[in-house]
Amino acid sequence: MNWKTVIGEIRNSDGVLEVVDARCPNEFRSRKLEEIFEDLNKPFWIVINKVDLVPKEFADRCKRILKEQSGAVDVVHVSSKKFYGFWILRRSLKKYFGRDRKAKLVVVGFPNVGKSSLINMLAQSTVVSAAPIPGHTKGKQWIRISGKLLLSDTPGVIPKEFASRDWAKILFPDDVEESAFILLEKIKNAEGTNFRELYGIEPEPDEETLKKIALKFGFLRKGGEADTHRAATRLLNDWNNCKLTAWWL
Repeated sequence: MNWKTVIGEIRNSDGVLEVVDARCPNEFRSRKLEEIFEDLNKPFWIVINKVDLVPKEFADRCKRILKEQSGAVDVVHVSSKKFYGFWILRRSLKKYFGRDRKAKLVVVGFPNVGKSSLINMLAQSTVVSAAPIPGHTKGKQWIRISGKLLLSDTPGVIPKEFASRDWAKILFPDDVEESAFILLEKIKNAEGTNFRELYGIEPEPDEETLKKIALKFGFLRKGGEADTHRAATRLLNDWNNCKLTAWWL
């Protein structure tokens, strides 16, 4: 589904669920997209997914700040993996739309924030294929969550131009090593991380760090030289599959 089609679905919907990553939720918001919601007079909810990856104090602070800074009807924590937040989100939607009104909602988000996993949680069944691969969902699917609630899993991710410059490079990498350096810089300045536990080193945004990761996992080129490309790919994959975590606003 291309982006014009997604916008068309939003235009014809009753509201939007904007899914963001709990590790850095403010950076995964799209202000440009939220302006479109408001221009179209569409209520939207910010769903902070993967909340199990961050400390409770941090998650609560993020929720408070996003409520203050956005025009969202509500900001809700969920963990699709641990089935947390299901009833909280359902109650918020019912409170807004009422018990008797049918509502058609569109689910949007950047790659790998867990849109399909969220829909599976709400449906209480594996109705949508999910994988830790950006752009995994391919075809348009409408999912009936209840007699009154219908969700669209929008397979077209939020476009690159809607992301900040840094996240555009991380989420849509052309140069994996450059993307890894940007992510390393963010992790270095994060409030907390498990980076040292995973790799045994500090998260410095330089080639030496990638070399050390390559040597740790045996990523070598001919002649025994560290393969920094494979190391950068491993780093980005560890972030995408949530093995690597860090948290910051």
